[in-house]
Amino acid sequence: MNQNRSDAAASGPVASVNRLAGEPSAYLRQHAGNPVPWWSWCEAAITEARQRDVPLLVSIGYSTCHWCHVMEHESFEDPGIAAVMDRHYVCVKVDREARPDLDAVWMTACQVFTAITEGRPSGGWPLHVFLDPVSLQPFFAGTYFPPKPGMGRIAFPELLQRLALAWRDQRAQVLAQAAEIARLVRAEMELAAVRRPVDAAVEAAAAQALVAFHDRVHGGFGGAPKFPQPSLLRFLQSREGDVAAAGVVHRTLERMALGGVRDQLDGGFHRYAVDAAWTVPHFEKMLYDQGQLLGVYAKAAAGDAWLAQVANELADFMVGTMQASHGGFVAALDADTQGREGLTYVWNPHSTQQAMEAAGRGALGSLAVEAFGMDRAANFRDPHHPDDPPSWVLTLQDRPERLAVAAGRSLASWQESMGQVRAAMLLARAKRAQPFMDDCVIAAWNGLAIEGLADAAVALKRPELAKAAARAAAFVMQSLVAADGSLARCWRDGKASGAGYLEDLACMSLGLLSLHRATGDAAWLVHAKKLLSEAIDRCWSDEAGWMEAPADSTGRFAPVGGVDDGAVPSGAGAISEALVACAACTSEQRWADAAFRGLDRASGTLAERPTGSPRSLLAAAALRALRPELVPGGSAAPGPVRAELVALDRGGQRFELRLSIDAGHHVNAHDPGDAALIGLRAEPRDEGVRIEAIWPAGEPGPGGTRVHHGEVRVPIRLIAPQPAPRPLRLRVQWQCCTDTACLAPSESVVEA
Repeated sequence: MNQNRSDAAASGPVASVNRLAGEPSAYLRQHAGNPVPWWSWCEAAITEARQRDVPLLVSIGYSTCHWCHVMEHESFEDPGIAAVMDRHYVCVKVDREARPDLDAVWMTACQVFTAITEGRPSGGWPLHVFLDPVSLQPFFAGTYFPPKPGMGRIAFPELLQRLALAWRDQRAQVLAQAAEIARLVRAEMELAAVRRPVDAAVEAAAAQALVAFHDRVHGGFGGAPKFPQPSLLRFLQSREGDVAAAGVVHRTLERMALGGVRDQLDGGFHRYAVDAAWTVPHFEKMLYDQGQLLGVYAKAAAGDAWLAQVANELADFMVGTMQASHGGFVAALDADTQGREGLTYVWNPHSTQQAMEAAGRGALGSLAVEAFGMDRAANFRDPHHPDDPPSWVLTLQDRPERLAVAAGRSLASWQESMGQVRAAMLLARAKRAQPFMDDCVIAAWNGLAIEGLADAAVALKRPELAKAAARAAAFVMQSLVAADGSLARCWRDGKASGAGYLEDLACMSLGLLSLHRATGDAAWLVHAKKLLSEAIDRCWSDEAGWMEAPADSTGRFAPVGGVDDGAVPSGAGAISEALVACAACTSEQRWADAAFRGLDRASGTLAERPTGSPRSLLAAAALRALRPELVPGGSAAPGPVRAELVALDRGGQRFELRLSIDAGHHVNAHDPGDAALIGLRAEPRDEGVRIEAIWPAGEPGPGGTRVHHGEVRVPIRLIAPQPAPRPLRLRVQWQCCTDTACLAPSESVVEA
């Protein structure tokens, strides 16, 4: 059984002013027994802070976070620290899984603040922000703080006192700092105003930068701590013919699979490693990592039997451990067990030999010890329990075929024995105390799991994985339904809660479209189109592009948007991918047009920071392959007609559309004289732009029609807006014919 920390906390002694016991969030319920007088995020808490004229202290985390647990035990369970918090602040707990919108704003504030105060941006969880209760703008932000000075950090009680004094005695400076942080957050979240071509050059630059940043020894990107970053791997994996990119992906997948970041017994992946070599993880297992990594490993499985095994074992872990009986996937498994990090997972040679003997496999004890590196120095010590004896996080010392050779055995024999070793150790591990399981069903994370399983079903030739994905999809579409019929964010204990954000609509759409491709079942395509329409209606802004959530009066002092992908894809990147995939499935132009609008609005940011938005780059490449005429600078082969737009004055009001037509071809005039023919057209790409064109009459053509040969020049006058947009972009449509046949209608986007 999984230890249920939230229910255990809720049933213990609860401070009379602590309001979290009845909350649906597992994370909030974990804190229901704290002496801190926590509120959940609500208008009443804000009103309380305004009436008391004290700041809001907002603490953000999630139920399976190791350092969140550490700070709770060290500070929030301390009555003395709780009293200081109560005296000077209104204290609020926020679950980042339920409120990714608030977390995004405040995490950006933390990164902005630490960049100013420490010289580099940093963030993480637990996240703490101190807010002016009137404007709800943060004047201070940070992550973990110890109860006493240490680790280069100020003690939490001292920080509380200092900020309280600053609020009392230096209010003007505090508010000015809050306003400046808010300004920088808004600037960070805004997309660049300048439009750039979403072309192959941007993708090539991103790939080159990632190859250069790659850790050539251990794989992955950067040093410690090291995260899997599946969106980057997925992008590099798409670079067909790029040998360097393929090498980065293979090395990273291989090193992760060998390391302790992969659970060598059940096949799941921990969230990240604390070291550069993937050896020692923080032990939480997040659904979003499993689903995305499954897709990447499944694609890499062709031609590599061991990576195929890794993918299969990961799929088995997802279905066997993280899929609940109702069909949905749970959110996460905790990092800690009974207050100790990794207690369930670590081993030593003695406990390994005991497990082998209990299973009647005592002779395999030495094989297990050697294969999992326990014949070398221990690699794990809990820093919070220094008196515990050293232990081992299980790692594989090399690929199976090489370990088999070293053991003087055939690969098949070695694999069979190691299968028995893993089974025996899993049986022994199941008898240990188990980490808490966060059984919340989150729409976006389930979408990523559905996508990974559906793709793996095809790549690994395992149709039962598509059936598991279909069970999850059915559960989400039937149970995660808000009161207005839209997609909800979460489900727990029989109740859906929270409106779905853009990432929920986008990731579920991706999952449903992958499931449709894997099964051919049109019902999943219907559901995907419904969610995509909902996303366009609720989350698209002509001015700002794709928005996770708009600014409002209850915490989002800035609108939440942007295209930067993190552990979970950005909503903007995922929705762009889904729209292009839907266009490919349906041949319906509206989905490709919506994808283009989003990518075009973000194109300046993509060009400035290409490595930050791999999902958007994947969408752009897919759109260019599907509809090259939509993307200036695309890779389409030149046809018999080329179009360009030329500015004729500095004021940006007079332009000329020019078409060059190859010999032996002609283009129908704007009014071709036959209603069955498609005439030359041009219309603005951007909302609110109006033009006037003076269309040439054309020359006599076959059957009394009017056509153009050679070159066509069309005067264009901008009517609105004033001043002119930069650039002016027109979508030009034509039909080109020869004397004997008419070609398919064509279109192109031109700009000046």
